[in-house]
Amino acid sequence: MESTLENLNKSAVTNGLVVGVLSIVIGVVTYYVFPSLLGSMAFGIASLLISMLIYIFFTIDLRKKIGGFWTFREALRGIFLMAFVAGLLYSVVNYVFYKFIEPDAFDKIASYMESGMTQTLENMGMDQEKIDEAVSKQIGGVRAQYQPTVGQFFKNIGISVIVQFVMSLIFAAIFKKEKPVFAAIEEEEQ
Repeated sequence: MESTLENLNKSAVTNGLVVGVLSIVIGVVTYYVFPSLLGSMAFGIASLLISMLIYIFFTIDLRKKIGGFWTFREALRGIFLMAFVAGLLYSVVNYVFYKFIEPDAFDKIASYMESGMTQTLENMGMDQEKIDEAVSKQIGGVRAQYQPTVGQFFKNIGISVIVQFVMSLIFAAIFKKEKPVFAAIEEEEQ
């Protein structure tokens, strides 16, 4: 049993690093190749769905690596460790990227967000005053993501850990697979 848990932790960290690197590559490629997508709500939803598919794939891979069976507790432990490593790696690289490599990224992304949100809200028939207020509020919230203070950075990581844990609980409930209590008996054919 201990070797399974040992393998679980190593595999979870490895899968977490791979998921983190994939997330970073997707983010950086999107920023440089398709920056206008960063202001799109549809792209945000598509990114969320792609992230979920990546996590599902690596969760199933993690279960296979430890023998195909795990209890809810083992599943939660492995999935959370994988998500934590991926999230921490992504957050640190994002912070360094937007703070030191692309410090003007927020202005670029904010202009895309402003035009995209304004267009969407105008199409919904919202008053201009309410549009300006909603856009300003949304852009202010995004500033903490692209230009966080040190306190905001740790606050973002704390929120991320809570979200990762809840996601891990859900995934553990879905992907747990306990060993059968009784071995399958093949009937002899006569």
